[in-house]
Amino acid sequence: MIIGRVNENYEAVIPIALPDLPTRELHHFSAVIDTGFQGYLMLPRAVVQQLGLMVIDTRDLVIGNEETYRFDLCAAVILWEDEPIPIPILVSETQTLVGARLLAGYYLTAAMIPGGRVTLTQLP
Repeated sequence: MIIGRVNENYEAVIPIALPDLPTRELHHFSAVIDTGFQGYLMLPRAVVQQLGLMVIDTRDLVIGNEETYRFDLCAAVILWEDEPIPIPILVSETQTLVGARLLAGYYLTAAMIPGGRVTLTQLP
């Protein structure tokens, strides 16, 4: 089970952890759950650089305002419920988002008040 909180902007936020490439040191971040984002994870460019990730491709993506944007793509390993999982990561300029593909196979609940509990529970 993954446990997070609803922030003051009424966004469901969960903790995530990724190792950096040079030292394999684990870094912890908070990520907003975005069920409208069909990818796995989006990280700010500064975090991608901090982790030592390399851009391997670019992708065009239509976002919520119906405009197409080009995003760099990296490959990384996320520690998800204490298991290392290789995933693609899109590079943003500002946001850390967990997308619907990373949530696949989980039941999401959130008490939608600031400080409310967010839980991800694996489906049977």
